[in-house]
Amino acid sequence: MDWQFLLGLSTAIGAIAGWFVLHILEGRRHRENRRRELITQLLIEAYRRLEGCVERSNPLDLESAIADIQLFGSRRQVELAQAFAVQFANEGSAILDNVLVSLRDDLHRELRLEAVPRTLMYFRIHETQGDA
Repeated sequence: MDWQFLLGLSTAIGAIAGWFVLHILEGRRHRENRRRELITQLLIEAYRRLEGCVERSNPLDLESAIADIQLFGSRRQVELAQAFAVQFANEGSAILDNVLVSLRDDLHRELRLEAVPRTLMYFRIHETQGDA
């Protein structure tokens, strides 16, 4: 065989192999990015549902948010959510701050947002009933 033919063939094979590997890596990267976006969105929604339950009564939001954290949260978030659930079941109430702070901190890191103080403030407007 002619050495120029072999050189051309090896160049073509290398180009095809390179394209194939790049295509596979691109697909994996796309799937990983999509997975991270989905989990991030679900944890943002869980945070909002939990925060909305503070000083309010909405057990379905609370149950749903705890379930989402157990499904998609980090090991620490799952531990905190379970500790909250156990305390809530035993005592009829529990404080959500540790769960919320953990979610917020991880979401800030994931979204490359500036770190914020670990304290939380819950802003609630309570309507008073006027005389009828």
